[in-house]
Amino acid sequence: MKRLLSNRKRIYIAILILFIVGQLTGTLVIRQLFLNYKLKDNYPQAVTLAQRIAVNEDDVTYPQGMIVKAYQLDGQTLATAAANRVPKLFLLDEEQFRQQLTAYIPDVIQQQPFAIIRNIGGLPSDSVVVAAPVVRDGQTIGVIFLLQPIAEFQAVLNGFYLVFTATLLLGTIVIGYFLSAYVKEVRRLDKLRSDYVANISHELNSPIASIRALTETLADGMVQQEEKRRNYYSIILTECGRLQRLIGDVLELSRMQNNPYSPERQRIDMVACMQFVQERYAFLAEDLGINFQLTKSALQLPDAYGNRDKLLQLLNILLDNAMKFVGEEGVIQLDAVVEARQIVIMITDNGEGIASQDLPYIFERFYKSDKSHPGNGSGLGLSIASEIADSLGEKISVTSRPGEGSTFRFTIKRAVDK
Repeated sequence: MKRLLSNRKRIYIAILILFIVGQLTGTLVIRQLFLNYKLKDNYPQAVTLAQRIAVNEDDVTYPQGMIVKAYQLDGQTLATAAANRVPKLFLLDEEQFRQQLTAYIPDVIQQQPFAIIRNIGGLPSDSVVVAAPVVRDGQTIGVIFLLQPIAEFQAVLNGFYLVFTATLLLGTIVIGYFLSAYVKEVRRLDKLRSDYVANISHELNSPIASIRALTETLADGMVQQEEKRRNYYSIILTECGRLQRLIGDVLELSRMQNNPYSPERQRIDMVACMQFVQERYAFLAEDLGINFQLTKSALQLPDAYGNRDKLLQLLNILLDNAMKFVGEEGVIQLDAVVEARQIVIMITDNGEGIASQDLPYIFERFYKSDKSHPGNGSGLGLSIASEIADSLGEKISVTSRPGEGSTFRFTIKRAVDK
């Protein structure tokens, strides 16, 4: 768990790093794409102007919205008639402007075509700077610079920052939410695993302790009365049976969860199945003083499609569970509703019911809603019932109100007549 929490911090740091790297990469990519576009658009104009300035043409048309500057290789202004016609779009410090541009003269001569995005002092925004050498009689005599302020590009870049930041923040929140949910689930499963070990240890220890205590008493010859000895033997047999059932339930649940399989399905005669259940539990209920009822609907069901053995096992678990929680003169009713594609089986009792906070966990291993009666079963029966329903592709659920009883429902598919 500590490792997981440490990993969570690392994940958040990784997200932050990805955010920064992604933003920088995105910025560079957009700048480069924009620069390539402007280079393709402005470089031919720079070459044309350089050629005309080289031959001292007087009739030179300068691109609108651009600043044109020409400098000799030593950094001095290139004296041409055309240079005096450069429009003054901004109030610039000419000397500062010259120093910033002439620093790129060696790069322009070596790298053609040349284009950069720079912040030139005195301009309101970054500018695309495209440059070309001025060649006269085969000799490079200077460099011409075309500057185009790109306020629109900055607006696009700011928009990119906004969208990218919002997307990354939203993504971080979503990832954080799912990561927190994952950590919660891991903690819950870790607690469930710990409780499982504690519960199974307690459940196994209880009958073993009883058997040992009774056996030691008998072995020491402390019980002289034959009737009392028989009573001790009876208790030992009962505890052995309890221990055997618990171990069987643990093995059954473990097998079903670790080796999931789909039971063989076939047509089930639901009338015969319900009659079998009625015969079995009518006698047991009468012996316990419980009123066991099968409704007319339950005794007149159409055929189903599933596994008969698993269906009977599921019914046995739910009926046994109901009998544990209804007292003498309690009522257990087995009912059914026939729908278009399935049959819904309902087992209702008027027992003590289940608290609302316990309902979400009632099908978990060793979970007991009745904490005051720890001896009422192993706590595995309903987990096995849930696994059986899942293996058959059916649904099982429970509704209950404390003091009013509970109703367990599960579905089984109807058989399709050919």
